[in-house]
Amino acid sequence: KCPDDFMVSKLLGEDEDSTVVLAQDISTGKQYAIKILDQEKLAHEDKLSQVQKEQHVISRLKHPFFVKLHYTFEDEKRLYFVLSYAKNGELLSYIEANTSLPLECARFYAAELVLALEYLHRLRIIHRDLKPENILLTDDMHIQITDFGTAKLPNDHRSDLKRTTSFVGTAEYVPPELLTTKRSCISSDLWALGCIIYQMLSGKTPFHDDSEYYVFQKIVSRDFRCPVNMDTDAQDLIGKLLVVDPDGRLGSAGLGGFDKLKSHPFFRGINWQGLHLETPPMMGRPSSVLGRSRPGSEVSIGIWLAYLSCSVSYRTLVYNEVQQSVFLIATFFRLQCSDPDDVEGYGLSLNLSEEEKQRRLTKQADSQWNKFANGRLILKHGELDKKRGLSLKVRHFLLIEGPRIVYADPSSMEIKGEIPWSKELVTEVKTFKVFLIHVPGRTYHLTDKRGNAIKWCRKIEEVKQFYIEQSVLR
Repeated sequence: KCPDDFMVSKLLGEDEDSTVVLAQDISTGKQYAIKILDQEKLAHEDKLSQVQKEQHVISRLKHPFFVKLHYTFEDEKRLYFVLSYAKNGELLSYIEANTSLPLECARFYAAELVLALEYLHRLRIIHRDLKPENILLTDDMHIQITDFGTAKLPNDHRSDLKRTTSFVGTAEYVPPELLTTKRSCISSDLWALGCIIYQMLSGKTPFHDDSEYYVFQKIVSRDFRCPVNMDTDAQDLIGKLLVVDPDGRLGSAGLGGFDKLKSHPFFRGINWQGLHLETPPMMGRPSSVLGRSRPGSEVSIGIWLAYLSCSVSYRTLVYNEVQQSVFLIATFFRLQCSDPDDVEGYGLSLNLSEEEKQRRLTKQADSQWNKFANGRLILKHGELDKKRGLSLKVRHFLLIEGPRIVYADPSSMEIKGEIPWSKELVTEVKTFKVFLIHVPGRTYHLTDKRGNAIKWCRKIEEVKQFYIEQSVLR
């Protein structure tokens, strides 16, 4: 297989290292999730070995509760993993849509997770980043665990997988041993299991707090409480999984292994042998999985990637395919990959009459962000993640007449900085969510979690062009 064998129809997800799209095999019509990775970026960040490890792990897994790897291929710039498509999305979206899951649903999915971990640990593999975002749901609503980029494999010269010393995982699911000794072990996944069961039944993680620092403090001190209305068997199970000593967790080898875990009263009535054949209990579905990709919006991977990597200005787009395809990819971006409720601002156009401008300024006066505009129109605003080095901060960005780009702390409502404006300012779209603003001597790395990177860049470029033309006229 190669990229030309597939047509893309929808964005499924993305992070700093990869983009996952829904694609259809042209020859068979079968749908897959294709994970696309930038080889140059991986090499620069020394992550190629991590990707190779992920490929090795997934290819070894022959179990219904894990994502399946069907094909891999590459071109000059990218690697492609063609994976099974779990069309019902992430378990997290169901927890959020239902506030919490009904007891029978939580019991069923906890049991499937137990079987999955039993199989994984039998292969001496630690997942190390088990969380509801990495638990997908198939057509028939069974789980498929994904994302093995941080998984740990046994070394060939060791008969047992003991402890490993890399800091990985997601803050609210990190086991205490990783924080105190910088070591994780095969029982670390059991800690994550306890966190997930708690989250399914309560709607949030057991160690939730406003900052990672306080989350870590709670984890180390085992500072959590189950809601009083939580099922008593569930409370007992969670308490026996969230044990600071890894060897004291229910399911660990010293406490009878998975047989002992499966015999806990919480799992009473579970058909362990035929669980993958049973119909899962019903639960409310989030709106994100009710929609379907629109007919006629499919484009080739080549055109999709070309559009993604080009300048936001349509004038620089190279028409190396028929114009209809370029139109389709633009439609795809507009309809599939951006937030329709994206807030532009109060000055949607800079070519306004004085009367219209005053009307909009009057409307803008009711906004909490108006105090940062100093009497000028806000052209676009919204919360973005601002990354600098290892620091990641949420800031509310405002593109204002002038032109100016300022950013404020949405909690304290204080201005924290301004991106210096000049003719040399250039925007660059990296993914649907991530974009860069280049200025002399610095690059701002920004993320719009709602997927509106292109809208931000388009608006900034529009404002830049307007003021360039104004300066020429003057």
